[in-house]
Amino acid sequence: MIDFDLNFPRYTAGSPEVPVWCLTPDSKQMIHRFFDTSPLSPSGRYLAVFQMPDHDGMPKAGDRRNVVLVDLHTGKERVVWETAGWENQMGANINWGASDSELIFNDVDSSTWQPFGVVLDPLTGAWRKLEHTVYHVSPDGKYGVSSNLTAMRRTQGGYGVVIPDRLVPYYKGTTAEDGVWLTDIATGKTRLLISTREAAERTLTAERRAEYENSELYAFHTKWSPDGKKLMFSLRFFPDHKGEMFRAMNYNFQELRYDVFSFELENRELFLSIPATEWDKGGHHTNWRNDSSGFTMNLDIFRQGMRLCTVNCDGTGLAPIGEYTGSGHPSFHLNGRWGVTDCYRFEKFTAEDGTIPLRLFDLKENTERELVRIDTLTEGFSRGIDARLDPHPVWCDNFNLLIFNAMYKGTRSVFCADMRKFQES
Repeated sequence: MIDFDLNFPRYTAGSPEVPVWCLTPDSKQMIHRFFDTSPLSPSGRYLAVFQMPDHDGMPKAGDRRNVVLVDLHTGKERVVWETAGWENQMGANINWGASDSELIFNDVDSSTWQPFGVVLDPLTGAWRKLEHTVYHVSPDGKYGVSSNLTAMRRTQGGYGVVIPDRLVPYYKGTTAEDGVWLTDIATGKTRLLISTREAAERTLTAERRAEYENSELYAFHTKWSPDGKKLMFSLRFFPDHKGEMFRAMNYNFQELRYDVFSFELENRELFLSIPATEWDKGGHHTNWRNDSSGFTMNLDIFRQGMRLCTVNCDGTGLAPIGEYTGSGHPSFHLNGRWGVTDCYRFEKFTAEDGTIPLRLFDLKENTERELVRIDTLTEGFSRGIDARLDPHPVWCDNFNLLIFNAMYKGTRSVFCADMRKFQES
C-alpha cells in the first residue's frame, strides 16, 4: 500500500481508531463521487476528485468546474478537465474505466445544451465523446449506465447535470422513449436498455400503473451490481406540476415517492425490489450487497426509527440487519463482518459540537464504534440542504482503504483511512 505519510498530513482530530490522512490538503472544495464508486484508479496510484466552486451556491447552466487528478505517489494535483456537467453532491459523476488511461465523467455542450459523457486519458490528455451521459460504470469498465441526468433535478438537486430550466424534460406518466440508458465505453454508442413504461408494465398492478400515469415520473439512481450482471435503478414520482416543479425533495417531500428495481441484463429478468409502500415508511440510500443477490438500505421498517435493512432482488427477505440504527450511506466489507456508514447532521449521532462519526459495525460481535469523528458543516448549509457535505464513505483498494469527504481547514476535502486491520472475518 502507498505510504501516505510521505506526502499527506495525518488527520488526528476526533481520535481516529486507524490512521487517517487528508489527500487534498492544499486545495479548496474537493469531493469524491459517492459511497458506491472508488475514486482510486485501477492501479491505485491516482485519485480522481471534483473541485466545487469557492461559494456554496447552486450551479447554473454553463458553470464550469474542475476534474482533478491527484498522484498519490507524489502528492501532486493537476486539473485535467473543466466541465459544465456537474451538480453539488456527485460532481461530474467521475468513474474510472478499465485502466488508469480511462477517466469517465460528464460534460455539457453549452452551445447546444447537449450533455455527453467524456472518456479522458488523464495522462496524455487524449479524449473522446460518448453519445450519452454516465452515472455509474460497470466493474469491468466496459459499460456506462445512466438515467436522463438533465431531468434528475426535478426530483432532487445534486446528482445530474444542469441545463436551462426551459429545456429540462417533463414526463407525465411512463414513456417508451426514456428510462435507463446503456453506453458502450469502447464505441461510445448508447441504447435505451429499459424504458419507464416497460418497467411499469412488467412489475406493477393496474392500480399502481394508474398512479404512475397521473404523476410526474423520472428515473434516478442507476447502479451496477458488483458482479456486473445486474442493475439497480429507481423511479421517482410525485403529483403532476406540469413541468414547473424542480427539486421536489426540497419543496414537495411528503408527496415524492420511490420504487427500486432489479434488472438482470442477460435474460432481462426484472423485479420491483423495494416498492414505494416500503419507502413511504421513511428510507434512503440503497446499495448492492457484495454478492449481488440483493440490497442494503436505511429503512424505518417498523415505523419505530431508522434501521439498517436488507432485501433480496425479488423483494423477498426484507429484514433488519442486527439491531443497528440506520443512518447516512451504509456499505459492508466483502468478508461479511464489517460495515460502515456516516450520518447526516440532523441524525442522532451528531455531537454538541456539530461533528459526526463514521460508524463502524462489527456484525460478528453485534457491536459498533466510532471509526473517526469529522466536521461536515459547510458555509452554505444554513442557506439550504443542497449545500451540505456528505462524507460518502467508500471501500477502496480491495477493502484496505476507506475514502470519504469532510471539512479540513474550512473547506471540503477528501480523506483516506487505513482499514487493513479489519480484513479479518
